[in-house]
Amino acid sequence: MKTKLEKLYELHAEFFKMFAHPIRLALLDSFREGEKTVTELQKELGLKQSTISQHLANFRKLGIVTIRKEGRNIYYKISDERILKAYDLIDQAIKERKKRELEILSV
Repeated sequence: MKTKLEKLYELHAEFFKMFAHPIRLALLDSFREGEKTVTELQKELGLKQSTISQHLANFRKLGIVTIRKEGRNIYYKISDERILKAYDLIDQAIKERKKRELEILSV
């Protein structure tokens, strides 16, 4: 039987999977501009509708995006701006690490 802590780690691991795929990162970046339809995301990212829909379904399952229906359109948006802030922190840490590596190599 799993402990509460083990269950929590599993929840975190599942949530962090969104940062583990280039398409999901591109989707996160795209949502910085606000809500989007699958068609808008498709045009912006140059990806197949099925690919985008698959990733958005995972985002919905994890509660990362919410939807709003308007007529025949479904609009997706980030459910919590802290998700983008977390992405920004990770991005900043990666860029600083790469910069330090480059400085060491150029000596």
